[in-house]
Amino acid sequence: MEKHSNINKPLLVVICALITIGLINLYSALKMGGESGIPSMVWLQLLWLFIGIVFCVIIAISDYRIFERFAYPLYIISLLLLLYAVLHGHAVGGHKSWIGIGGFGIQPSEFVKVTVILVLAKYFANNPRPEGFSFFDLFKPMILVGIPTMLVLVQHDIGSTLFLFLMFVSFSWFAKVKKIVIVIITIAVVGSSVFAYNYLLNNFQRARLTTFLDPTYDVKGSGYHMTQSRIAVGSGKIWGKGYMKGNINKLRYLPAKHTDFIFPVLAEEWGFVGSLITLALYYALLSIIIEISMEARDRLGTFAALGAGAYFFWQMAVNIGGVLGLMPLTGVTLPFLSYGGSSTISMMLLIGLLFSIYRKHTVF
Repeated sequence: MEKHSNINKPLLVVICALITIGLINLYSALKMGGESGIPSMVWLQLLWLFIGIVFCVIIAISDYRIFERFAYPLYIISLLLLLYAVLHGHAVGGHKSWIGIGGFGIQPSEFVKVTVILVLAKYFANNPRPEGFSFFDLFKPMILVGIPTMLVLVQHDIGSTLFLFLMFVSFSWFAKVKKIVIVIITIAVVGSSVFAYNYLLNNFQRARLTTFLDPTYDVKGSGYHMTQSRIAVGSGKIWGKGYMKGNINKLRYLPAKHTDFIFPVLAEEWGFVGSLITLALYYALLSIIIEISMEARDRLGTFAALGAGAYFFWQMAVNIGGVLGLMPLTGVTLPFLSYGGSSTISMMLLIGLLFSIYRKHTVF
């Protein structure tokens, strides 16, 4: 007889806390002096959250094992949407990765991240290798990740390209690979990085790498984003300047402050303490996800939960690392804080999957 736990309350509390912080911070990022009412993007974010929560609840009350059956069909659909974006999509921020539907824009690369997690979880769950995966064993998952990676790379979306590669590395690490595979992948990464820099990246993307290596390079041009981000974060000091009082934000010095650079808005207004609390919530989220993966009833649940954990970890690490100058800027959103319809819905889909895995974790 199967006994279901009602809900993972710690996960629910952490998600609600992050969503609340995100909405409060987004309002400050978008609200400029002299404007009345609530900014339209805040209302849109509420709409995306509502849609995401609906999907989250539907998945949470379902049996996550059904996605093993539909993993490949969903993956193929996401690839077709990605291909359509390559051929007929419109560019936003230099990335030709958007599709217009009913007056709204969706970004298929965000949804393909979810379907990649599903197909990788299915593969590694059904193909255990106690002695470790060889390079040949990883050929199929490399293809599964490689196809969307190439389509995303054609769109000049370096952030999503890096993310998909990191997801493949994460799953391979979870599943255990042989040492020779690590050596081969390392050589391949170095070689492909040199090739990409010389032949695939545009001048703007090369300038971002140059700025990362030398933050003082072209502070009024390609280095402007990083310079203003560091000023905003540093000026918050310990306690911050106070809510709605971040002058780097309010004087419009900080670019893309509602998406890529949402964290500097938080750091400037709430300081080190507020930033630390937010990071603690992310840490709690990852800890809960690891616990869910360890208690999952089968390998599919374990790998799906670990995949979701890797998703949130890399989104957080790449975004915050980028705005702090610890790694090149890539345009990856910060979970639950950045504005974005496709990314918000994708995150809520994974949260629903985690709730479902938790509900089904105990068998008597």
